Amino acid sequence: MGTRQAVIGASMFLTLHGLANIETEAADRVPGRPSSRTSGLRTDRLCGKHLERWQKIEELVMAEDGDGQPLHPTLRQLWDAVDTSRHAIFVEMAGSKGYFAGRFEVRSVDPEGEAHEGVILLNLRAIDRTSTGPAAARADGFIPFEGLGKNERYAEVLGHELAHAVWHLASTNRARLAERLQGQLEEQARMLLAMDPNKRSGQGLQEQETDLERLARDLEGPAETAERAIWEELKASRGLR
Repeated sequence: MGTRQAVIGASMFLTLHGLANIETEAADRVPGRPSSRTSGLRTDRLCGKHLERWQKIEELVMAEDGDGQPLHPTLRQLWDAVDTSRHAIFVEMAGSKGYFAGRFEVRSVDPEGEAHEGVILLNLRAIDRTSTGPAAARADGFIPFEGLGKNERYAEVLGHELAHAVWHLASTNRARLAERLQGQLEEQARMLLAMDPNKRSGQGLQEQETDLERLARDLEGPAETAERAIWEELKASRGLR
């Protein structure tokens, strides 16, 4: 879920509306360091340079202006919604050759809806190599990462995946939907890879699209809207940090 593939408005409202639906609890936070916490954003699986990279990202999230207001309010709201929840969201970083820049997955669903478990994966290599040329523009003209530095790019992707996490963790049914989507999409991907290459192209591949894939694509809308808002905030704050 959350593999990256329209304007701030209704979609943004739907994304941030989920903030109020996540049950939260106060949590002490030590930037960039693994903790003994059992919920919120967990960095237990990060070490070495990845942990150092996470600290740089967190500094962007927590950046404030002279009046103590967040420089990146959309990113900060999404972060706080997930980090203060009772759900455990593990952060992982990779440098794989995969095409995805980031991904959010629900790994286990609590029937009571109080403590789901998920993973946010940031593919640093893919993020670094993503083009910001004209061909990378989305349908609304937005070009992800345009004009941003390395850590800002990572923060943009993190915000996209946090938006997915907020939406899916807002209810047990949504968490189950995410888990079901992930499993079935991966199974379909394995089936397509096992097919004759000629049958995976053209009309044959188009016929393989399922209702689940269409739903997964539709769910990208709110996350992409949040991502664009975060990109705008990161650009606007460059002279203030």
